[in-house]
Amino acid sequence: MKKMKKKWKSAAIIGGSLPSIYDLTNKPLEAGLWCLCVAKEVYKYKHDYFSCEDIGTILQEYLDVPLTENQIKKAFARAGNKIIKGRGDDGYKISQPGEKYLKSQKKDEPISIFYLRPSKPLQAKHTLETLVKNIPKGELRICDPFYGTSTFQVLEMILRYHKNVKFLTAAVGGGEKKFNIQQVVNDFKQEYESRAKIKILNKNDTHDRYILAKNLFFIIGQGIKDLGNKESLIIAVEDRYGRDIRKTLINEFDRRWNEATIL
Repeated sequence: MKKMKKKWKSAAIIGGSLPSIYDLTNKPLEAGLWCLCVAKEVYKYKHDYFSCEDIGTILQEYLDVPLTENQIKKAFARAGNKIIKGRGDDGYKISQPGEKYLKSQKKDEPISIFYLRPSKPLQAKHTLETLVKNIPKGELRICDPFYGTSTFQVLEMILRYHKNVKFLTAAVGGGEKKFNIQQVVNDFKQEYESRAKIKILNKNDTHDRYILAKNLFFIIGQGIKDLGNKESLIIAVEDRYGRDIRKTLINEFDRRWNEATIL
């Protein structure tokens, strides 16, 4: 149950060419089509057909979308050529016209907002991982005023997908002592020194937390070491909306980076 919910949540975050399932919470036909389309990837094509009961479970139990089996059944009764009905009780699969229609419902928006629930640190880190692994490869600049032991766990995760990371910080946070986490810092640097650079500002004149990538950037509502401990947001901004802002942040990051010292 938990493993399958994680897979569906991950699919909902990635989105790709499909509309967000959370934009379809009052559209049972489109939500049902979304489940049929995404199920091919989630189940690795092991299942072709899904019943309305299956879809109701996916929506309510895995995605927390308040649409019922009965609503899906009524919607599919008017779906026309958007779905293909299997034999007997096999259920339904999405047709090519159905997939084309579903993709046409995607909102072309340059800003995406991801809500991080309080007291859900593992879920929050998984959300960040899903976002990070799907952004263009290249150098990442990460700014976070405070660091701690778990910061390096998050950086290690990021380095699974990106080969060049600069992390700029200012002070130990969360009540941890610098002496107590120095060994963690040393171990991290020994293993990732060629791929990750960490610098510390002599004075903390930064308050924002962000990740700068190629063609987009993320604004993070709380420190990466504390993700999921409190209610927060991750805001993804693409260049077609925030290109000038991203360039300004890069210039400011680089200025501070040149003034900072190696941790």
